Amino acid sequence: MISVLVAESSAVTKSVIKEVILKSKKLSWIGEISSYNELKNSISNLKPNVIVTDKSFFDADRSSTLADYCHTSEIPTIIFKTPGEKSTYSSKNIKFLERPEFISFSSTKLDEYALYLEQEILDIKCNLLLENHPTSIISTVNEDGSLVSQLHSVSIDFSNRKYKAVLVGVSTGGPGALLELLKGIGNGFPLPIFITQHIDSIFDKNLIDWLSSEAKIPVHLAENNIKPLPGHVYFAPADEHLTFIPYPENDFHIILNHDAPVNFLRPAVDKMFESAAKVFGKNCIAVILTGMGSDGARECLNLKNLGAYTITQDEASCVIYGMPKAAYEMGAACEVLPLNQIPQRLWNLVS
Repeated sequence: MISVLVAESSAVTKSVIKEVILKSKKLSWIGEISSYNELKNSISNLKPNVIVTDKSFFDADRSSTLADYCHTSEIPTIIFKTPGEKSTYSSKNIKFLERPEFISFSSTKLDEYALYLEQEILDIKCNLLLENHPTSIISTVNEDGSLVSQLHSVSIDFSNRKYKAVLVGVSTGGPGALLELLKGIGNGFPLPIFITQHIDSIFDKNLIDWLSSEAKIPVHLAENNIKPLPGHVYFAPADEHLTFIPYPENDFHIILNHDAPVNFLRPAVDKMFESAAKVFGKNCIAVILTGMGSDGARECLNLKNLGAYTITQDEASCVIYGMPKAAYEMGAACEVLPLNQIPQRLWNLVS
């Protein structure tokens, strides 16, 4: 269990956040404080793994308090901010989230937000610390050089199709999984690859630079209204949905937008898959990798029903078997594969 200390001056907000944490299976509520002066002693006494707080909690003390905290805190911290407000300060341990209207939360919304908060806390604790991720989860070959297990042949329904894109949805455990995936795909892949990874804006460029350097293939932060290139990888920027628009001569461009979050997420895998269904239809490949929650599952099923090829990562190779499990249980997977076999399958489909 991850122990959470709530630092909040509003009694209503404290009460709702406590209820959210108590509904979580991965988070443990260990206490609450109402003023910044209590924070230091509470950290020393309670030793929280994570602090959940609000920007106004720091503003009430003095204007420089938030900056001091962001630059010196060693404890991962979620800080709520007013919707639309920019995050002025940043550090590897701090994550700003838009503050929902806690007072209007229903019982169902409490359950949904518990999963969302788990996701955000796990991301800040492990997914954003890129150096802690393994570069390989499972060996791709046996000692004699043979593959761990042979892939079955692709159904005739999916071979010789003119695929236009590969779409990847991933969350907790993503950096290590993506590195293995992209290393396995290598250079010269004939399609552009689009990735929606739940990650904070502080780290999206760092993640891209790291993957590009380690995987030795071109990896970019997606830009609006550009034509993607084969063999290049494009990431949804933090706080923007990655979508697509048809273009003349059977082409397409990337479109970034600030549509409302989907299940508290922006970028959302569901949003990317939904757009792909409209623009590519059956002529795309969708992959759901390790991550908490169910983002991507619903629209992955829609893609499968349209005739697209869909792959979910298997439980044994996942850091968190949440998103792939949700898709699999909905019947959204054409195939379930260990991480190390997904690159070969992608090459089989497009060759």
